[in-house]
Formats: sequence, structure tokens, C-alpha cells
Amino acid sequence: MHMRKSLSVVAVAAAALCFAAVAYAGPGPQTEDKDAPPPPLPPLQKNFPLDQTWSLRELNGKPVPAGVDVSLKIDGTLRGSGYTGCNSFSATMYPVKDQHLAVGPYALTKKQCDKNAMALEAGFLTGLLGSPVWDLVNGDLVIKGPRGSMRLARSL
Repeated sequence: MHMRKSLSVVAVAAAALCFAAVAYAGPGPQTEDKDAPPPPLPPLQKNFPLDQTWSLRELNGKPVPAGVDVSLKIDGTLRGSGYTGCNSFSATMYPVKDQHLAVGPYALTKKQCDKNAMALEAGFLTGLLGSPVWDLVNGDLVIKGPRGSMRLARSL
């Protein structure tokens, strides 16, 4: 008899705890405030313009000299390639979350050019490293990262 009484005391205590826990949790889901503004939409993710060739127009705020051809193209297989004004290059390049650009190691021809062309080449290739952010602004491809910024115009 004593065992049955202690079990019923435990059952009553457990039921009381369950009731207290439900009461403490408060009311169910809150109704939305009709006057509250809707939550902001996440920024639209743009699609990187694959299979288009772009010509460098500006590097780190400075215009590229007239007649100098520096180009970039990322094809549908996510292979980036182009010309630095001195050498041809290629690398795996692909757009990633939040409009960043991931770039693998470069394959680069080894032609030596004058110091201005070599400096432009180094600045261009370095600016593509470090997972830079890309955007399309007024028809131009703008790439900004921890190692530089550039503006490229679509080539014909």
C-alpha cells in the first residue's frame, strides 16, 4: 500500500510540473503586428556574365593607357582566361555566394615586357585574388577586393 501512495504522489508532482511548465511558457504563437513593416528582402543575387569578354578600363582608380589590351573572360565551364597586356593567362574562376569571385592558381605565359606592362599585369592578376566582390554597374563589370579594384567594359 505504501508503494502505491508514493507513486501517486510522484504522479501528482509530475503533473503539477508539466502544468507549471506550460503556464510558464506563456501564450502560444504571437499574432503579427499589423502596423509593423514587412521584413526586408534579401539582396538579389546577380548572375555572373559567363562567356563574355571584358576589357580592363581602370585599375585601382587609374585609367588603363590607350591601346593597352587587358582582358578577362569566364566561360561556361568556369575557366577564366585572358591577356594581361603582356602574357596570356588562365585559371579556374567561379562566382560564389554574395557575388564573390573564387580564383584558382594561374597558368601564365612567361614573356617579359617593359616595366609598365609588367606592373599592369601584376596589379590586374593580384586584384583578382582574395575572393573579390564583383558587380555589374552601368554595363561595366566592377571587381573590388582586398588586393585592388578594377572596372572592365564589355568587349566587342
